Amino acid sequence: MKNNKKIAISFIGTGSYFNFFPKYYETINQYFIPECEKHFFVFTDGELDGEIPDNITLIPSQENFVPTNSDYSSDNWHNLMYNSIGGLGRFKTLKKIKENISKFDWYVFIDADYYCCSKDINYDEFFNDEKPLFGVQHPTFCDQWSKFAGGDLPFERDKRSLSCIAKNEEKDSVYLQGCLWGGKPSRVLELIDDIDKRIYEDTSNEIISRAHDESHLNRYRYDFINDFHILEPCFAASGYYPRNEFSFEPRMVHSPEDKHETLKL
Repeated sequence: MKNNKKIAISFIGTGSYFNFFPKYYETINQYFIPECEKHFFVFTDGELDGEIPDNITLIPSQENFVPTNSDYSSDNWHNLMYNSIGGLGRFKTLKKIKENISKFDWYVFIDADYYCCSKDINYDEFFNDEKPLFGVQHPTFCDQWSKFAGGDLPFERDKRSLSCIAKNEEKDSVYLQGCLWGGKPSRVLELIDDIDKRIYEDTSNEIISRAHDESHLNRYRYDFINDFHILEPCFAASGYYPRNEFSFEPRMVHSPEDKHETLKL
């Protein structure tokens, strides 16, 4: 049954990250809330072959630096995320479409290295009309992963950072992964503006939170905890781990198994 709600989705992928877009678009367009109209706002320096579908808007975007293969090494990830428009710069980047997304009923941020599994995700199992914001439970920081041993969640603990959640502030066992979040546009735009200001203040003081944008998203959720609907971790299944380690059936996959091959690293 068709639903008259309209959904805005953003993709940020420059350089080799644009290689993810064909599968991203094909699977999300087909399986993600198929009863609703969707529009993709694509921030990239890449080009699409052939005629561009009507539900894609390309936003020419470039990094402030040109990443090389060595930039993707684990010992440089901190610096890469600091510089990248897909890292700490994502909130400033998303401000470019604030007037566009205000015309939609829902806004969804989905990381570039994502795809939907071959089963429809319906409106009522994803959105909660009573909650203006949503985020996804990190699959390896919950009891749905067989190797999760509990203990300290990876919140930012540096009190100098505006993303800090001190141990005595913890309210529940939810830890959001920064790969999938969104909500109703008017409320999302407040989130984007607020987190961007926090990141600017932190980086101006040469402070980078341990999980970058993810740390700030978790802090924001704590500040407005009653506004957030929490998605099950099946919507952020990791392609790096064997599926039999998880008690859920993946609905969306983040960071697929062939990620490095796709990036040609």
